[in-house]
Amino acid sequence: MKTYDEVVGFDYTNAEEWRSFVKNQILPLHKSISKIVKLRESLEELLSNNISDLIRNDTNIKQILLGGVDKNGDYKPNSLARMYMEFLGVSINTKGWASLSKQPGINAAEYIKCNFADTSFLQFVKEIKEIIDRLLSLSEISEEEVKDEEIRDMLENPEKIVNELREIYTQLVGISANHSYYTFFTINTRCIPRYYIEQAYPKLKDKFEEVAEFLGLEPKFIPDVKEEEIKRNYTLWGHKENGFADLIYRLNGIIWESFGREEFRNVCELIAVVRDLKQEYLEKMDEKLFRIGWKFPDYINPHEWGGSGEPYWHQEYEIDGIWLDKCHEVPSWSRYSEREVEFEGKSLTELFNDISPALFLGYIGYYDEKYVEHKWPPLFRGVYNYTLIIRDNRLRIRREER
Repeated sequence: MKTYDEVVGFDYTNAEEWRSFVKNQILPLHKSISKIVKLRESLEELLSNNISDLIRNDTNIKQILLGGVDKNGDYKPNSLARMYMEFLGVSINTKGWASLSKQPGINAAEYIKCNFADTSFLQFVKEIKEIIDRLLSLSEISEEEVKDEEIRDMLENPEKIVNELREIYTQLVGISANHSYYTFFTINTRCIPRYYIEQAYPKLKDKFEEVAEFLGLEPKFIPDVKEEEIKRNYTLWGHKENGFADLIYRLNGIIWESFGREEFRNVCELIAVVRDLKQEYLEKMDEKLFRIGWKFPDYINPHEWGGSGEPYWHQEYEIDGIWLDKCHEVPSWSRYSEREVEFEGKSLTELFNDISPALFLGYIGYYDEKYVEHKWPPLFRGVYNYTLIIRDNRLRIRREER
């Protein structure tokens, strides 16, 4: 198996290198986002009341609200006013403005109010900021304060928002798992047998407990066997809720989810050629698994069947020590009874060996009710095609729709 020591470009066992990642790549993103959030707050405070004098006398405010609006009240392509509306949710009724401006003796500014919307972009950056706030706290890194002079400069030069937004997009792409091995590492460790992650990242063999401590990794499933080596190697490790790795994983998930939505992508196309990062990763993941010849194990049934007035059924496998012993067909309706079906049995270690490449890349996910992708409503959808579920000595692998 090829290791990642030659390609990741950083010492993943060194807590200080992870802190440097936060300080050098995530902290600047936090500063950029905080500036946009504070700019929106300042505009709302400035424009909440009568804005007639501001529109008449302040050319910068007029640019924010009417820059690039034609005589019919329509936004021209790449108009500055549209940027402020789509991203910051600050706008006026441009059609009403245009209509009133054509009426003799009427000062349109006297009849226009400013609107403030909670745009999808604002919701997105606030979610990102909340996660980064926690990361900074865990890393014991102080946030960089947005100074009043910086906001004043943007108000006096409203076109600067374009470069600020472009910078945020560039920073988001840079910390995604598509480009950052730090973030990719958190996909690898979302759920993985210890032996497999140590094969992929050999330095972990001597420092696993230390890395697990500062990244916030914990056992998700420990085989009930006497052999300590098997128990150690085949324990499934994953992320603690709100731990360092969990937060970076969530950060990436929100970025992928948002840029995967056409409506959000269309807005961001105003400032950049936007990539569907999640789809790009899916294609590379599929290519990688195909290249190594990986196939889903044919002795496990991941499908559901039934419905149309009948219960849905799926298969679960009993875990007896290191052995998958029995198979049960389980109904979705409680008034139906599960039924045991023929199953030859299979070693749990063999199953984990077979699915580890897919777990490593995120093609198979792990069900943990504390993971945000499994809460309702989910914060984002995972990239996985299957979900591994282990509860009460029962194992199931469920097929998912991407």
